[in-house]
Amino acid sequence: MPRVLTAMPAAVLALAVLSGCGAEAPAAAPATGKASTAGDPHAKRRQVEAARADCMKQKGFKYIPNISPPEKADEEKLLQRSGDYAAMREYREKHGFGVFFTFAYPDDPEEGTNQPLPDPNMKLSESFSKTQYKAWSAADDICYATVFTKFTGKKISSEADVSTQADTLYWKTKERLLDGDPRLTELAGDFGDCLKGKGYPVTSLRPTVLETNGWDTFEKQRTAALNKHKESGAKSVDAWRLPPDAARPYLAKEIKAALDDLECGKDFYAEYRPRSERLRDEIWDQFGRKEGLLPW
Repeated sequence: MPRVLTAMPAAVLALAVLSGCGAEAPAAAPATGKASTAGDPHAKRRQVEAARADCMKQKGFKYIPNISPPEKADEEKLLQRSGDYAAMREYREKHGFGVFFTFAYPDDPEEGTNQPLPDPNMKLSESFSKTQYKAWSAADDICYATVFTKFTGKKISSEADVSTQADTLYWKTKERLLDGDPRLTELAGDFGDCLKGKGYPVTSLRPTVLETNGWDTFEKQRTAALNKHKESGAKSVDAWRLPPDAARPYLAKEIKAALDDLECGKDFYAEYRPRSERLRDEIWDQFGRKEGLLPW
């Protein structure tokens, strides 16, 4: 999983590879003056999106409320996140670390990139010129920040900033609470030594760094491949999609590395992942995820 989600406009954020909380941050301020949400768990998101659209209209721009309920993890994904060896192996045999798969198989019914765009504004933005999109995006950042702060008490500058702030707090909390844990440090040492023995580079034996060691390696390769693809003239959403024929050789290498990583780290993941996921949930819920304010 990535250490920090890449900040990008709302129209591109849905394509990010999002992929996968004892915090001591203050709780979000309660919403004020809003209708009851007792009968609809996503009612607050509907209110946020309606207010966002109204703000954009006042600024002379069109915005389509994105009110699809956030995705809920299925049982298999929950098992993967818990460090279950069998579930993690099944995933990695097909997806590797989860970096190149969506590009290699864009028509995959669950994870391919050729699925209907989750945010209707992505389609809307395809009709904009570069200048129009820049103006629309700047207005949307202002509107979203104003509305989100009003509903949550969190001061943010854009929708992408929500991800940046939450993920940064999550990682700082993990580093503080998990990197110094004696048992995790011991398991990380064994994990790293095993990877080195198989010829894989290991930059650090800190648990929070070792967790993403393999993902980081292939994410760097993905970024380089995408930059090369964009330089070839790819436009709009296609610029964020590596062609399948180009992605599949990378995926084959990624799958092998991911399976080796799992064999070396199965004891580490079984101990580390449940604790990491608890921290993740606690922190993202501070930013309104539990109330349905976020589209992921």
